[in-house]
Amino acid sequence: MKRNQLKINGSGSAAGGVYENVLISGEGTIGAGLDCLKFRTYGTSSLTGDAIVQAFHIHGETKVGGSLKADKIKIYGKTDIVGDVHTGEAVVRGAINVGGNLSADRCDIKGALAGKGNCEAESFELTGSVELDGLLNAGVIEIGLRFDKSSVREMGGTVINVKNKRGLFKPNGGFLSAQIIEGDDIYLENTSAQVVRGNRIYIGPSCQIETVEYKTELSVSKRANVGEKNQI
Repeated sequence: MKRNQLKINGSGSAAGGVYENVLISGEGTIGAGLDCLKFRTYGTSSLTGDAIVQAFHIHGETKVGGSLKADKIKIYGKTDIVGDVHTGEAVVRGAINVGGNLSADRCDIKGALAGKGNCEAESFELTGSVELDGLLNAGVIEIGLRFDKSSVREMGGTVINVKNKRGLFKPNGGFLSAQIIEGDDIYLENTSAQVVRGNRIYIGPSCQIETVEYKTELSVSKRANVGEKNQI
């Protein structure tokens, strides 16, 4: 199938369909059912329905009215996706809001992630803040709490590191709250949780944990509060 080029300069709109490259410089709206190799926005754009894209690059602000499937996602600014997101790699320098579930091989976020569903990845790295109504599940989870309050219902992974990343103008960093945190090797700072369960666990400064269940090792900072400590 021959794929045509689509360019919007200034302000305009186009129907959804099959394209090779879609370039929006300014403000543009694309109809439902977009299928293209590369989608780029420099400014503001809106996709009214689902989108299947190999490379999804945003420099500005974009809203996807349905689900997004992309090999690679790069966001420099803000993107709202109403539905699910499926991608190989998500690189965010700004903010991404997901109305459904987010699945990726690799997430690299510096800024803010908000999601109504679950997030699953092989590798999850975030510096900033995260708000997930569901489960965060990844092989390796690296979270640097730089600002605001973060929350995750449940967190599971092989290696989990949550650290306070003090910013220049935010000396206290951020704070994470979760119901359950479960992994093999766990290191926590600035975190509150009902249950932390794992093999080797370090509860660092400014943590409030109701129950810790560990297999081999447990270390608790003098600046942390832990209720029950159970070796399982």
